[in-house]
Amino acid sequence: MAQPHAQLSTAQGSYRRTPCGCMSILNRLSLRLPASIKQGLTLLSGTTLAQVIPAVASPVITRLFRPADVGAFAFVVAVFGLVAPVACLRYDLAIMLPEDEEEATRLTALCLAVGAGAALLLLLALVTVWHLGAGIETRTIAPLLAIMLPLGILLLSVQLVAQNWSLRTHNYPVQSHAVISQAFVTIGGQILFGAALGSSAYTLVIGMLAGYVALIWVYLPVIREHVVPRLRRHYSRAGMITVARTYLRFPLYTGPYAFFGQAGARSVVLVLAALTSANTVGQYAVAQRVIFLPVATLMAAASQIFYSRAARSLDDPRMAHMVRTALISGPLIVGPFFLLVVLFAEPTFEAVFGAEWAQAGRFAAILALPSMVKTLTVWLDRVFDIRGRQGLSLMLEASYAVIGCAATYIALRVSKNADFAIEVYSAVSVAYLVIWMLCALLVGRFSLRMGGQFVAAIAAMTALVTIANSAMAWSGAPVPARVACVVLLALMLSGAGLRVAAGRMRAMEQLAR
Repeated sequence: MAQPHAQLSTAQGSYRRTPCGCMSILNRLSLRLPASIKQGLTLLSGTTLAQVIPAVASPVITRLFRPADVGAFAFVVAVFGLVAPVACLRYDLAIMLPEDEEEATRLTALCLAVGAGAALLLLLALVTVWHLGAGIETRTIAPLLAIMLPLGILLLSVQLVAQNWSLRTHNYPVQSHAVISQAFVTIGGQILFGAALGSSAYTLVIGMLAGYVALIWVYLPVIREHVVPRLRRHYSRAGMITVARTYLRFPLYTGPYAFFGQAGARSVVLVLAALTSANTVGQYAVAQRVIFLPVATLMAAASQIFYSRAARSLDDPRMAHMVRTALISGPLIVGPFFLLVVLFAEPTFEAVFGAEWAQAGRFAAILALPSMVKTLTVWLDRVFDIRGRQGLSLMLEASYAVIGCAATYIALRVSKNADFAIEVYSAVSVAYLVIWMLCALLVGRFSLRMGGQFVAAIAAMTALVTIANSAMAWSGAPVPARVACVVLLALMLSGAGLRVAAGRMRAMEQLAR
């Protein structure tokens, strides 16, 4: 139980001696790094590994499960994503804000109560649908939803509470351990259940729930040491009502914002489910899972660090320096690898996942650009919360969800071509993400020149990689040689971006002194 705290003290630069009496080399290196970089590396190490686990296991999943099974599972996950904001009504985001521990504890109690109530209401609603639904599809999918939604919402509410308390107490190592455990147990459970019970959407759902249970298990020290003692000391029904009113902007603005954010991401699955086959939905689900994985993991860590540092100090000049650094260096560090997907996704998917998943490769190539832009900007989402401008973020997200869903539906309805519909959705997504980033910079009172520099960095990186690939293709080089050339160029650009970021962050730390 003491392990997370021991790791936390190490991550913060405390001295730890080896049995021979020498200080650990890791600690000596850690002491030389700025605090913000050390915190980032702590979360980054866990989230990177959490990416690797499902990425490595994906070829096994696609060979154990049929596209139709993956499609049914994707539909359930899409519905879960739409109802996920009711888990805590987004009150969990407010746990970070109050200086007073008692107020933060009352927000915690409110989150847990809302989560339990939402789970019960969803269970009753799904049982009713299952009994009243006359269609075969309704009676088939309702049990899947009844398994996933109530349990998922209940587990998610506990996770969100523990996650925000770990951020509040700066216990970053437990965050890394949690996401690694969730990824490992989810994938391991799906593979084991799939091998033992056969290809079924039910085994995929059960594996996902097992991952949530593992995640909460890792958070148990945080719950036991920080959440439970404070709940015993400060719990008050009247206090819950008070904080519910005080932070009403979170369910009124941030909650719908999260819903529309999920709707924008999940709407394609729902449109494909309505107008195409489960096989096509499964193909898209695999492509989306692979190509948007950095958004769900890598940049989620950056978002948490940014929020924990900016919640009370957004006007600190160092924050502008940090934002500019991320927007300039980010496209160089990760952008070239997204372009690799654009250029070579289809043959790669067919070779890695199997011949029946070639369509997923085409979808991944189309989705790579919006995934890149979202990965590099999503960490700015907390600016709207900190400035109290949730109304603007809600308007932007709602507009995107409606326009994106409508454009995808119309394109698919008219053309009957899923590839074209995804292209339309991707174009709308990129335009929205750029507009959203500029609005976030304005709300944060940062210079709009940062947005221009971000776009210029992406354009320059894209032109360089594209020209290199085109030159290789023009010279008649085979695909493996072109891939090797682009990978080498990507590594060079990434190294340059890391050097730029490290230099700017060291300069920021020197200014702080």
